[in-house]
Formats: sequence, structure tokens, C-alpha cells
Amino acid sequence: MTSTASSAKPTRQKLDEQIRLRFQSARQEIIAKIIDDSDGEGEIDITDAYSLSTALLGKYVTLDWPHWRAIRKVRTEIARYAGDRTRRRPLNIMMQAEPGSGKSHLVRCLANSLSGQNASAVDFNLASLQQVEDLIQPLDAVRNLKVADRLPILFLDEFDSDPGRYPLLLPLLWDGELNIAHRNLKLGKLVIILAGSQASVTSALAAAKTMRPSTPIEQGKLVDLLSRINGGELEIPPLDLIAEDRDRRADKVCLAISLLQSRFGDSLEVIPISLLHLVAVSTFRYGVRSLAHLMDYITPPTVEGENEITTVTAAQLRLPLTSVTALRASSLSYHMYSADGPAAIVDTWKSVSAKTATVRIQEPASGKNLPLWIKSS
Repeated sequence: MTSTASSAKPTRQKLDEQIRLRFQSARQEIIAKIIDDSDGEGEIDITDAYSLSTALLGKYVTLDWPHWRAIRKVRTEIARYAGDRTRRRPLNIMMQAEPGSGKSHLVRCLANSLSGQNASAVDFNLASLQQVEDLIQPLDAVRNLKVADRLPILFLDEFDSDPGRYPLLLPLLWDGELNIAHRNLKLGKLVIILAGSQASVTSALAAAKTMRPSTPIEQGKLVDLLSRINGGELEIPPLDLIAEDRDRRADKVCLAISLLQSRFGDSLEVIPISLLHLVAVSTFRYGVRSLAHLMDYITPPTVEGENEITTVTAAQLRLPLTSVTALRASSLSYHMYSADGPAAIVDTWKSVSAKTATVRIQEPASGKNLPLWIKSS
């Protein structure tokens, strides 16, 4: 039995290394073709690289290996929890991410990827909580899913917006129940994902993991709450992260493609390189939310009766970036910024918009299928 376990371990390590190298190659391909060498004409093909970014969660795209691996770990933990009939307390997961980073989208895609566990997501933003009774609606939605024999994933965003609410969450995280307005809402087995962005959460996590006597930062109920996190942690890295073996500029390109497909349909095959280059080199104030705002400036095709849109053309990119005055007058001024000011953004677009190359993101009629060893890993 020992020899079997030891022989299986290198197989997993080897598989992970193969995936890591594929991710590295895909990132490098996108950066080389879209950013570094984007002066050519004709068509540039990144179908394989983009397809790889969809391998784990479909519409939630990433080529960032540490992030991909962390998502896979959480998904595996949820699947194990769902199949363990002896576990009745909630499975609690901590998510850390900046505002606008696509947290709700990640949770929905995570639930969709767990179809074998009948998972469904319920969202609630705790920053909108005015009174405790406001929790009745999302908790009733969770109870309805359980009646339908589904595994609820309750996503509580901005849980750290008001530390005064921490005591309210403690029985929910521990027993899966809450007393509200003379109602005892028993939820039982479910997954709870808490999302926060405050520095106090990061500091409290680090302080607790020192396993030393309490420090002033541990006062209050935050560490008591964090002690109930039994399903792991998940961080959405900043979109502008560039570090050793990490470059999320490639993810920004993949995100732009995914957003365009969500808007114009999955039949989309070709996109102007000018748009993808702009996205890759720009800084967005609110991450994915700001990137989605940029995509809304693209006008739809004018061909009447066209059911499937396969191409976004340069003529459709009516972005308010022709001058500093136009940019400042638009709502895009709230979403894009540069250390060198708005003129730098306008100059970048003027330079990039002259490029005539197009980018193919999938083969005509259908995309290429990924190897099963990536999907099942």
C-alpha cells in the first residue's frame, strides 16, 4: 500500500508540472503576439491559449497558475465535502479580493463546474444589510435549494464592511442556523464563501497563524470568525500583478475575450488586436467591472438579421479616447487611469488603433477541445 501511494504522488506532480508549463507557454504566447509583437498585419491565432484559460471554470478565465491551482483546490474540497455524509456543519471558505474583481462571477462559475454535486449559488452583499431581517431572503433561497436536493453555495460578499456583524455570522458558520425574527432558520449542510477586502482580515489571518498568544489585532470577533474557516482560502490576485512566473496581462486579454463572448455570443471568433492590446497595457480602477464597462462602448454589428456574430471590427470600437476632453467627459474616466495622466491613455490608444491585425480566438464554427487530462485534473 505504501508503494502504491508513493508511486501515485509523482504522477500528480508530473501532471501539475505539465499543466504549469502549458500555462506558462500560453501566457508567453499572448504577451508576445498581442503586446510585444503586435505591429503585423493579417490574422494572429491565440485559439489554443485562450481555450486553455477556460479549462477549469469555463467563463471564469485565467492563465495564472497559482490562482488556477487555488481554485482547483477549493473546488476539490467542496466536492469532497458534498460526498461526505458524515459532515453536517457548513464548509466555510475565505475569499480575499479587491472590489470589482469578479468575485460573484467566480462563485457562479464554481457552482456551475460542480454539476455532479448539484451545486447552486446564492449571492448576498452584507454591505447592503440594513437589519438582520434582510438575511431572511437569501437564507430562504438556500433552504429552497436544499428542498430540491441541491448543494447551496452561499456567497456573502463584503462580510468585513461592518465588524459589528461578525457575532451575527458565528452561529451560521458553526451550526448552519440563524435565529431571525422568531424564526429558527436551520440550513444544515451547505458551503459558505465569505469575501472581504479589508486589510484587517489579512492581518488577523497572519496573526492567528503565528499560533502565539493573543495580540491586540485579535480583539473582537474577527479571529473567532476566522477560526471557523474550515474549507480553505482563495485569493483573486490583482489584474496588474506581474511577478516571477506570473503576468496577469495575459488574463486581462482572456477576460476581454470572455466579456465580449458574453455580450455578443459564443460564436465570436475574431477581435481587433488594437482592443486587446489596449486592455493588456491599461490599468483599470475596479478590475473586471471596469473592464466590462470598457466593453460596453463597443457598438453591435449593423447587419440586420444576423443571428450569430463571429467578428468584432475596428469600426465598432467607438471608444471615447480620441482626446483628453472626450475621455474626461465620458464615464470611462472613472474606470481607467495612468500614472502619467489621461493624455497617456489617449496617446496609447492613438498608437494602438493604427494596428490593423486581427486576433482569432477560436476556430470557425467550433473551438478546439482541450485534452481530458486538463479538464479532469
